[in-house]
Amino acid sequence: MALFGKQFFKSSDARAEDAYRSGVLAVSAKDFQGAYTHFNRAAEGEHGSAYYNLFLLHGGGYLPTFDLDAAADNFYKAAAIGHPKAEQQLYMLEGADRAGFGMDNLAALASGSVETGFLPPILMVCSCRFVSAVSIKYGASMDVIAYELDAASSSEDGYVQAFIRRTGIESSFYRGGLDRLVEGSAADQITDGLNEFSLALGRSGMGSKLGKMARCTVVGHMIKKSYLGENAAPLLGVKWFFEV
Repeated sequence: MALFGKQFFKSSDARAEDAYRSGVLAVSAKDFQGAYTHFNRAAEGEHGSAYYNLFLLHGGGYLPTFDLDAAADNFYKAAAIGHPKAEQQLYMLEGADRAGFGMDNLAALASGSVETGFLPPILMVCSCRFVSAVSIKYGASMDVIAYELDAASSSEDGYVQAFIRRTGIESSFYRGGLDRLVEGSAADQITDGLNEFSLALGRSGMGSKLGKMARCTVVGHMIKKSYLGENAAPLLGVKWFFEV
């Protein structure tokens, strides 16, 4: 698959190199779980391209569970070992993690999304970690989560309702969240930014279903980073998110 690109790194560890090649073959066969297993073995030998491909698998929703932190960890490892794509995009994730990426930049990145059947890994990792970081920084997490879940609760899409149930959050927490925000507050600005993020995804070639999933995943990651995450089920990859 084009997203996974050509090999950047060749390991002197024969077992790591063999595992990496097996992972590439599994990706070609669209056996993403098998690819994950092989790339993990290659990563044990510090294979730079395996780290980057693990970032892609985790960050694009190719696996049953959507682990954005695992995606980021593998991205940072790939950049540290000199993977050119990771080095090129490193400033984006570093900015997201220090709450300095910016909602305008997030919307601009979203507008360039294309239809692949999965989600753009760098967009998802940056959006999830930035929105979580900036909400925590300004003490806005609870208001943002309540707003987002209250808005989502009116959706007629079964997969959105299933997402809300998986959060494990009682409706009494988020009911009225749409009307709870103070104009100009941090939470108000963050939710405005998420609205622009969604509009940008809608105007891109991604498609509305994946766009809705992307926003749910951003909110779900925020929940996992808060005390509310204690009762939340794992975030789901693309195929599993829509199985309702």
